[in-house]
Amino acid sequence: MRDRGIGIPREEQARIFEKFYRGRHVSGMNVQGVGIGLALVRHVMEAHGGSIAVDSEPGAGSRFRLSLPGAPFDSAQGRGA
Repeated sequence: MRDRGIGIPREEQARIFEKFYRGRHVSGMNVQGVGIGLALVRHVMEAHGGSIAVDSEPGAGSRFRLSLPGAPFDSAQGRGA
């Protein structure tokens, strides 16, 4: 998933998944929210054995990658086990 938002500086990217963290660069920009959304997404992804990662650059938006483990594939049955 990619957005065309304001982007996130590299030095803040690791912290955006912390509860209630709001980047320093958003103060004064009228950006809504309290900083819980990405922490919640990370919690749900990890609870299901998955992960979330971000690639971002200020002024160029952000790309979030969500990964969940798949069911083992049974080649004899041609479907997930």
